[in-house]
Amino acid sequence: MTRLDDLHAADLAQLTRISLDTHNPICQVCGQPLHEGDDITAYAYRAAGEPAYAIGYIMCGSDVHEHPTVFTRGVHEYALTGHIGTCSNTRTQSTTFVLLDPTPAVTSPTTTAEPQVHPDAPTPRNPTQPIQQEPTPLLTAVREHARSDGGSPPEGSE
Repeated sequence: MTRLDDLHAADLAQLTRISLDTHNPICQVCGQPLHEGDDITAYAYRAAGEPAYAIGYIMCGSDVHEHPTVFTRGVHEYALTGHIGTCSNTRTQSTTFVLLDPTPAVTSPTTTAEPQVHPDAPTPRNPTQPIQQEPTPLLTAVREHARSDGGSPPEGSE
């Protein structure tokens, strides 16, 4: 195994059975309630220097919604497919929702903000970068939204 393969295996070991950090899992895109056994796509991240990954959000299905498209330099990020499981703590009589069978679809290492689509990813779709639009010049914005009497635009006109 190469060093990269070792790091990847260590990451997957840490991401297996990671807490989804919610008592009521729902899709962050469409609001669909999620249950044990449901396929999901999860966004996991770990800032440089942090010892553990965290789940940022989950989405329903393994290929229903677009994968995350904006990644951050200095943060190791994964878009993972898998399914929801539960872990029970008999001492506290509590149940935690966890990610089972994580399969990386997209990775963004800490050294770049560029996504790397895994060749064996369960989805053929590449992440799409949002179209970067130039900000509206201040004078144009003022001209478009100003009223001749100097008041605010009427409600609902924006």
